[in-house]
Amino acid sequence: MLKATRIRIYPTSEQAAFLNRQFGAVRFCYNTGLRIMSHRYKRHGQSLSAKHDIKRLLPVAKKSRKYGWMKEADSIALQQACINLDKAFQRFFDPQQKAGHPRFKGKRGKQSSYHCVWDKIRGELGQGTQARADQGKDSPPG
Repeated sequence: MLKATRIRIYPTSEQAAFLNRQFGAVRFCYNTGLRIMSHRYKRHGQSLSAKHDIKRLLPVAKKSRKYGWMKEADSIALQQACINLDKAFQRFFDPQQKAGHPRFKGKRGKQSSYHCVWDKIRGELGQGTQARADQGKDSPPG
């Protein structure tokens, strides 16, 4: 059984700015991946996989001058945006599901969200983190 936790937070202004940067980076990753995939198909007739091809571009983008600001964003959240884009295209091409072409995400409108690692959040909130079972006693938790 899969479990999920939904949390409602009331952030301070500093935390709200951090979350807005995270939401913006995830939205940018999704929209840029969609733009690259659409452009590649229109110009060259080749389809790309967001899960494999676009996800590989994330480390390259983080090293560039233009997109260096993406280093500050949670890497797993950016990878999850690529996976979400891939799932959107899978639903679009599945004849049993009546899903439309994936749309660009806007800053306004629907509530912003992103996926993250629970252990990372617990550590940032100041709660104790437990070491994983596969790590030894001398290795740091995480």
